[in-house]
Amino acid sequence: MNLRNLDIKNFYDSDTDVILHSFYIPALSASIKYQRLAGFFCSSSLAVAARGISGLISNKGRIELICSAKLKKEDVESIIEAEKNPVEVIEECALRDIENIESLQNEFISNHVKALGWMISNKLLEIKVAIVRDFNKRPLDYIKVEQTGIFHQKVGILSDSDGNKISFSGSDNESASAWTRNIEEFKVFCSWEESQRKYLQADCDKFLKFWGGLAKRVEVINIPEAVKNKLIEIAPDNIELLKSKLYRVEKKEIKLWEHQTEAIDKWLKNNKRCLFEMATGTGKTFAALGCLKHLISEEEKLATVIACPYNHLITQWKDDLDEFGISAEYIVADSSNSGWKSKLIDCIRDINNDNRKFLVVFTTHDTFYAPDFINIVEMVKSKLFLIGDEVHGMWSEERKKGFIEHYCFRLGLSATPSRWFDPEGTIEMLRYFNIRDEDDKYSFPLRKAIKTINPDTGQTYLVPYKYKPYFVKLTREEFEEYIEETKRIRKFYYRTKDKEEQKRHFILLCNKRQDVIRNAANKYNVFKEILEDLGQLRHCLIYCSPDQIDIVQNILVEKHIIQHKFTKNESTRPEEKYGGISEREHLLKEFAEGSYQALVAMKCLDEGVDIPPARIGIILANTENPRQYIQRRGRMLRRYLGKEEAIIYDFIVLPPIEAEIPDELIELEQRILEKELERCLEFARDAKNFLECINNIEEVEDTFRQRA
Repeated sequence: MNLRNLDIKNFYDSDTDVILHSFYIPALSASIKYQRLAGFFCSSSLAVAARGISGLISNKGRIELICSAKLKKEDVESIIEAEKNPVEVIEECALRDIENIESLQNEFISNHVKALGWMISNKLLEIKVAIVRDFNKRPLDYIKVEQTGIFHQKVGILSDSDGNKISFSGSDNESASAWTRNIEEFKVFCSWEESQRKYLQADCDKFLKFWGGLAKRVEVINIPEAVKNKLIEIAPDNIELLKSKLYRVEKKEIKLWEHQTEAIDKWLKNNKRCLFEMATGTGKTFAALGCLKHLISEEEKLATVIACPYNHLITQWKDDLDEFGISAEYIVADSSNSGWKSKLIDCIRDINNDNRKFLVVFTTHDTFYAPDFINIVEMVKSKLFLIGDEVHGMWSEERKKGFIEHYCFRLGLSATPSRWFDPEGTIEMLRYFNIRDEDDKYSFPLRKAIKTINPDTGQTYLVPYKYKPYFVKLTREEFEEYIEETKRIRKFYYRTKDKEEQKRHFILLCNKRQDVIRNAANKYNVFKEILEDLGQLRHCLIYCSPDQIDIVQNILVEKHIIQHKFTKNESTRPEEKYGGISEREHLLKEFAEGSYQALVAMKCLDEGVDIPPARIGIILANTENPRQYIQRRGRMLRRYLGKEEAIIYDFIVLPPIEAEIPDELIELEQRILEKELERCLEFARDAKNFLECINNIEEVEDTFRQRA
């Protein structure tokens, strides 16, 4: 068997591929040499780099492995102050990590590191360690190394006995958690495909550059002898006894956070009907799965419906279900599965006839309320559990038809459950989930999440943030347009009697008036000033209106900022030119890796898309809907390696302060001011620079108070 005989794809994605069995095991089994540019030098990354090597060991194949030194800040200080040389520090860190392998009680890591030790003892493995330095030749700690991106892209090169080669390169993170939990994706290039040879050669050149110590700002040293000897010491005498264990995938035991456990307890005490109002990034999904696991443990039979806003979020739920260790058959019931109706009927018949005990039905908000879906779900004779993800979006006049009484157990999830311009609908929704007052629901808001320490990490659940409001004035012409739109709203509101039509058109007219605020011309000069102050931009999200997007992009081009728009026009369909992923996924990947310094978005990043690397937000345009601006803030605050805080720049629009404006319009001025400052106060209240923000707000209020 050689590499050319294998059925190798050009692109692998752990979201759809079982990468261990479809790539690593067959490719390494056909190889005699494996060159790997991995992540940091630690036991977990060594273990991940060794996945699938059993076949390579059988071939007496060799490995050349380069890892980056995982230096802490104090390690770097010791080196700079000449207290220790780099080799000493690396030796201490590595020995400590290897010695702790047994105490970790992690068979996956332990077995793979022992296998590498055996390869060293048999002269089949050579390891080098790379020390990344800054422009002044000072070593960087591991957080700064991640930020430079030098070791972010991983490269592997495999060679067989016939001279065939393949390389794979991508964004997979060399850590045990990435191996089992995060999305791993990479491209593969083959020597026998002429069109791919130049890409293969680029990967080979990259590896050889590091291996030979030719990379700028990177010093490469051999693994310290003491570390090599320690790895040999833990190696097994007989590798055959260990090889079979190298195929196993590590299963990570899920430990719920304290607030997740509190949420589950609240659901249990509230007759297994509740609503979790939890900030983005605080674990709503796992709290919900904790409820499901409880039901599975006590019910003989159970069918569960999980309704998600979009189909791509179903994939995330399926992954979380597997990671949580819940063994249940599932079916996707939406437009992506053409035969879902007949398949769902068959599954429900199996439950009703005791041929299966547990079933999970994934669906979307749009299918959830469809008559066919409701009719089929009502066939279930066992207990039925409903989990509504982003439940605030499910209670429109049409969608709420899906909330049938047939659901015995109920759980709603949302960071912002209150429905805008729909207080009656909000109350109705809360009643369905048995929420009679505030004490009945579980709440873990953003305010609490940025102040509460996660005992597992020693950091707050979400990163703190600074808030930078910039006050810009409407021009006289824009203010007059705002007045005209307000008159239209008043006229229509009192003329229309039908309540639903009144609400629908009132929102449309309010949005039209809000366009005047969103597109205020004076924002652009302030935007340019912010970009100048920021200097070297990285991981920035810019929110603007459809009318602003071209102007904003032109300004960014003038400032030589590499950016891309992120709108509804970017495709969600996998395409070959993006390596088998969609244009949107490609943009997010490039943004995370720093290839794009900024994404210019409208509404597509408001809900359902997580971008943990984002740490700068510039909000040129907002709606009056609190849910939108609260969710936009939440997008910025997820934890990410090296991310200590976020900064949010916001544009607060004020009416023009001109003496010739008639007194009767001062009340309208005040209304504009109140609406804008309401959002400003919401953001400022939880910011690190709260006092600075309040002083700025009070100055503005004082100015307008003098006109009243």
